[in-house]
Amino acid sequence: MNYAIFCYREDHQCLGLCLEQIRSIDRAAQFYLFDDAAKPLFPAQVPAGNDISYKITYFARRGNLNGLECVRGMLGCMLDIPGDDPVIKIDADTLLMDPAEIIRSLKDRGKVAGGMQCSVPLAWAGCCYWLTRPAIKAALELLARREWPENARQEYPEDETISKILLYLYGASGVDVLEFRGGRRLIGVRTCDPRDLEEIARLARGGVCAVHCGQMAFYHPIVERDGVTIREACARVMWWILHASGPDSKTFEKAPEG
Repeated sequence: MNYAIFCYREDHQCLGLCLEQIRSIDRAAQFYLFDDAAKPLFPAQVPAGNDISYKITYFARRGNLNGLECVRGMLGCMLDIPGDDPVIKIDADTLLMDPAEIIRSLKDRGKVAGGMQCSVPLAWAGCCYWLTRPAIKAALELLARREWPENARQEYPEDETISKILLYLYGASGVDVLEFRGGRRLIGVRTCDPRDLEEIARLARGGVCAVHCGQMAFYHPIVERDGVTIREACARVMWWILHASGPDSKTFEKAPEG
């Protein structure tokens, strides 16, 4: 499968863990890293490998991937990925645990796109969603031909905007917006308590599609205790979830320091 990751400088530690986990479950994975020219990875931070393609992008991201220019730029990047295979867009701070739900969406149910609903009704979460090439092309064409109001109330976050466009074009028969169902498909980590993370790690191995570790407002205790950046704290949480081994584990004491 193809994986598109839109990253920036502070992502480098999270990015390595994201790639490591995907490689462990998809040996045919091909990664396409789209860096932010406004704050790119340092050259030494760019992951190497025959399965990695790296490109710097220049469209405005308006913080956390917002705005029509950003949406057009992201879709254009994904359309430029070689071949005809679908594209999974995943964030650097997200762990793909089990792609079975994605495969069912694309192959068994024949959807052109899909994702998992989280906080916004009838829209998928931006940390992990999947698109076929016809869907990407159709979304770009609609963006080009339809009027799009631009004012202070319209922020156009990429996940909501792309999912609404595709639901408009294909309806529920063509697009999956999978229900949250209490975290059985997608877990959003909202804690840094080791006991809670042990339980999340256990649940994550039970068929959950993805674990999003980018809820950084919950990681300040790690920052204050260890003097790391908030993004480094995020990477530690990812590492803990991948390496937790049981209720008596000392994993959390052994997490890397930066």
